[in-house]
Amino acid sequence: MDSKDITLNDHTELAATECNVIEIIDYCTESYHAYTKGISELHHMEELTEIPEHSVRWINIDGICGKKALTALGDAFHIHPLVMESISDPMERAKVEEYRNSLHIIAKMLYYSNSQLVVEQLNLILGPNYVITFGETMGDVFDGIRSRIALEDSQVRNYGADYLMYLMLDALAESYFEVLETLKEQIDTLEDEVMERTDQEHLLEIRRIKKELMKISKYIWPLRDMASLLGREALALIHPATEPYLRDVYNRIVQAIDATETCRDLLSGLADLHLSNTSYRLNEIMKVLTIISTIFIPLTFIAGVYGMNFVYMPELGMRWGYGATWVVMLLIAGCMVYYFRKKKWF
Repeated sequence: MDSKDITLNDHTELAATECNVIEIIDYCTESYHAYTKGISELHHMEELTEIPEHSVRWINIDGICGKKALTALGDAFHIHPLVMESISDPMERAKVEEYRNSLHIIAKMLYYSNSQLVVEQLNLILGPNYVITFGETMGDVFDGIRSRIALEDSQVRNYGADYLMYLMLDALAESYFEVLETLKEQIDTLEDEVMERTDQEHLLEIRRIKKELMKISKYIWPLRDMASLLGREALALIHPATEPYLRDVYNRIVQAIDATETCRDLLSGLADLHLSNTSYRLNEIMKVLTIISTIFIPLTFIAGVYGMNFVYMPELGMRWGYGATWVVMLLIAGCMVYYFRKKKWF
């Protein structure tokens, strides 16, 4: 439960990653080739546009890409200048934009790295036979896609670049479920701790998880409209065979939104449970103190009467007066305790 929320848009250490290499994966039904190229090794970005015939190329760029290299890449693939501006802006909202020869998608990747929640902006550019992805730091949620492409009989090899885009959006949706499942486990563990012992730290933990849920919800909700648009609109770069898969992504994102609401309800119930336990504990303490005070009221009265030190008090001359007073006080206290127990007040 000591995980902290890291947002790369807040310029943390992870956001300082610089892009030194470009990951390239070429595949088709008969072949597969994955390799990396250093930016310094590229004589010109046009090399990346030399895609083998009947193949799909995935170009993955992790880290901050220099302005010069980014401009050269945009010129090579004829990417719209507005898209290049969006790639340079880490605070862009999730959206999808269609251009003459490309489709631009902005989304948020959510995943845990070293028990820390990473929120990373993803820019995805879909072309006729290529997909270009831009991440803010090393690492993403696409390792499963890389493994599937490497398999010789994989279904992805029989489809075009739009199907690869679908797989990436599906991986994003899956990552949301994994993050929400982790948070749900934290809520369940915290609930067990609250049931055993109520502590102020639990309230701080509830507040931390609530803030994370609000942030996750803020990143997931815009994807709902984006996925709905991809599944309904007739976009030139998306083949009809891929549209049902994109509608499935929309359904998964809706399920993720429902899961965030479920976690929020669980967290609200946990906050109520914490407050109830605190109130119950306080009531128990007050009840014990009240019973003790009530028992001592008659005893204090007796002690006060015989502590007045008047000369002509008749009981002061009794030989067994001191012992008799103690017996009376103990009997009174015992009778009161018996009465309280019979009434089930404690």
